[in-house]
Amino acid sequence: MMQEDVSLSPDDTIIANAVQRGRSDTDDNNAAIATGTAIPGPHSEGTHLFADRPKTSNTITPEQAFVHMIKAMLGTGLLSLPLAFKHAGLYLGLFLLVIICAVCLYCMRLVVFAAHFVCKRNGRELIDYANIMRGAVEAGPSWISNRGYFFKQVVNVNVFIAQLGFCCVYFVFMADNLMDFFAQNANIFIPKSVWMVILLIPILAFCSIRKLNVLAPFAFAANMIYLVAVGIVIYFFLTHLQPTSNVVKVGQLSGLPLFFGTVMFAFEGVCVIMPVENRMEKPQFFISWNGVLNSSCLVVLAVFAVTGFYGYLAVGDAVKDTVTLNLPDQPFYQALKIMFVLCVMVSYPLQFYVPMERIEKYITRKCAVEKQVKYIYAARFFMVLATLAIAELVPHLALFIALIGAVACTSLALLFPPMIDLLVCYAQHRLTLRTWIIDGIMFVFAFVGFVTGTYSALSDIFATFQ
Repeated sequence: MMQEDVSLSPDDTIIANAVQRGRSDTDDNNAAIATGTAIPGPHSEGTHLFADRPKTSNTITPEQAFVHMIKAMLGTGLLSLPLAFKHAGLYLGLFLLVIICAVCLYCMRLVVFAAHFVCKRNGRELIDYANIMRGAVEAGPSWISNRGYFFKQVVNVNVFIAQLGFCCVYFVFMADNLMDFFAQNANIFIPKSVWMVILLIPILAFCSIRKLNVLAPFAFAANMIYLVAVGIVIYFFLTHLQPTSNVVKVGQLSGLPLFFGTVMFAFEGVCVIMPVENRMEKPQFFISWNGVLNSSCLVVLAVFAVTGFYGYLAVGDAVKDTVTLNLPDQPFYQALKIMFVLCVMVSYPLQFYVPMERIEKYITRKCAVEKQVKYIYAARFFMVLATLAIAELVPHLALFIALIGAVACTSLALLFPPMIDLLVCYAQHRLTLRTWIIDGIMFVFAFVGFVTGTYSALSDIFATFQ
């Protein structure tokens, strides 16, 4: 449900880790690779080369894939976009939002085309992001082709950081909203740090559930609640608009890095596309110009633009880290805070599942069978406590979001895709000057955002301790 969610839902997460299956057309694929025509780049459709897959019980239709993509990219970061627009200014923020989303979409398309090239080259049918990177590196020049496993782990580390970073953000988000709700409605004033400790109890209970199918009913209910709550928040914006003269039109340059990090945190879908695409019987419907990927990103951009633009215009410079804290004191609007807390509480174990799955695999390989369950639960509880400790150290939601967005989300969404595309183009003998220029621009754009966003967020975090 949550955007930042790399996990779509329990069954969506399972497919992301599906067993790779061989194909029988290896010889034909090798011949295509040799001629450099295996998979054209994103500048040409070439959807006829995206072969149909056998229909299984996990197959989804294009309409279902469309819903999954939207659901996965709309999360808690959405509620911080009005603050992002304050950093950039009303009009500049809208312009930059469109630019960033367009670049993210282009990079997502690079990853999909690269995935099909790697699958055809290696005789695979399903693949995840880390193995796309590994396959691209191994198909690259000789000086780097033996570093595939290293770069695969670089991607995995970034996914790990992103997922646990989302969990830390969830602790701060829930504590912020609970503290404000009880202070406004019950005159109960409990520090944010204490609220995080209180939240530890239900979070530990949810994270002790190792089977994702047990969480499925909770996830479905949370999705429905979230959509209703977001709809109500947008309705509040549209009915409380201020004159544009009351807000900043173009923000200062110093605020742009925080804007960039917040948007990247909200618009993080590059780890979601392959689990969804892998489940489609006709993958050409995913990548075509009017397909699932372009259409879903357009809808998400529209929701982001409406929320950020009208949210800032409605609340003005008083906007807080999450716009739910700016809602009126009326019981109807105050109830939304509890609704969002419940949604995020369910999303925590889903985000937590991906890094814990890797840790559990390590435990099952290294530990005796009779001790595995004990060590697995010890690792789960330790990781929850670790995310709580980090959240306690950096209790400012906006800065936390900007930091995770600038570091992990930017790497996954913007830094790695141009690198992958250059390696794939090299393997296909179509590494032209045009490709160098386009991918170079994408890489520089990502690197500048990565460096400035990380520096700005860390500087502000350190300043809070002083």
